[in-house]
Amino acid sequence: MPIRYLGGPDVDHLARGTTLLGSGGGGQTDTAARLLRRSLAGDRIELLSCDVVPGGHVLPVGIVGAVSAFTERLPSGGEWAPVLETIVNRTGIDPAGLIAIEAGGVNGIVVFVAAAELGLPVIDADLQGRALPRLDQMSVAALGEPLTPLAIGDSGGRLLMLDSLSPQAAERIVRSALTEFGGWAAIALRPLPVALLDRLTILGTLSRALRLGARHASWAQTADPHQAAASLGGRVLVIGRVIEVVRHRAAAGFGRGSVIIRAGRDGTLVRLEMENEYLLALVDGRPVASTPDILCVLDRNSGLPISCDTVRGGAEVVALHLPGPSFWWRPEAVDAVAPRAFGLDVDPVPLRETPRETPQETARETSQERPQGTAQESLRETSREAP
Repeated sequence: MPIRYLGGPDVDHLARGTTLLGSGGGGQTDTAARLLRRSLAGDRIELLSCDVVPGGHVLPVGIVGAVSAFTERLPSGGEWAPVLETIVNRTGIDPAGLIAIEAGGVNGIVVFVAAAELGLPVIDADLQGRALPRLDQMSVAALGEPLTPLAIGDSGGRLLMLDSLSPQAAERIVRSALTEFGGWAAIALRPLPVALLDRLTILGTLSRALRLGARHASWAQTADPHQAAASLGGRVLVIGRVIEVVRHRAAAGFGRGSVIIRAGRDGTLVRLEMENEYLLALVDGRPVASTPDILCVLDRNSGLPISCDTVRGGAEVVALHLPGPSFWWRPEAVDAVAPRAFGLDVDPVPLRETPRETPQETARETSQERPQGTAQESLRETSREAP
């Protein structure tokens, strides 16, 4: 995909795909999708593979803060021009395009809204490959590269520029400043050289979101959720009913909690640990899937994703395990987003090795639709490699 154009008909697939990459977080994308349709107004935006960008630098952009505040106070236009101008003035670099700070959730859509405002193409890459809660969990930060200079701003003229700070310090200061910005702000980070995008970023994430969204759109027509999960490159963790949701507030202000799902007739208990996103799945106390891979909870009938904020007891659900970006499984990067980065004292659990985009280690519940004795019996059964 050297060059493609994103238009109005693509927005639904983009919203579905970025929601899946959100792993239960990243914010509700329906409002951002409506905003993008309005921004497009019948036009199209270039989506470029990094190998066709003719050198120079790209600018990471998005929003930071509470997505609920973003939904209540939508961009009115003019949010990204001031932060871009601030970074250009600070660095002397005029960017050749934009890159999303985060492909999961709202930020996978907002980059196109910013592109429409600024008249720039979007590069098919991002800095997280999914949704993650903190600025210091960007790919560049995990590799020891600075995020600053960075700027946050809004259409009311408020603007904050930070420089010469560690990613952790930038995260703390930006988070503490957001109250003055009404809960959210547009953000632009240090420009990245095009020549280093293959090392510093996660490539192909927006085209992956579009593919996932197109496949997910047919979920309701697919009788077998295992087949639907396989079409997304993943596997079913459990099909069952949510029997308990426990929530509490973490020290950093992020929402934490646990979701308990009882699997169909088998009765196996699956616990999902969450902090803004679904982070860890345990079957009878044994870890079976975790960040940096992507965990999703979907409505059993419609296939619509259920976020960490909206999951409730009594819901009939399907929980999925999708492969996360291979970038985060690099030895030098994995610790930044593994369970221990969120205070969960377990090793990360990937989908079974090779190939990472195909379903592996399928664990399935015993149900009335699936007679016992198949290779896909129960969450208690041992797993096997996909053919």
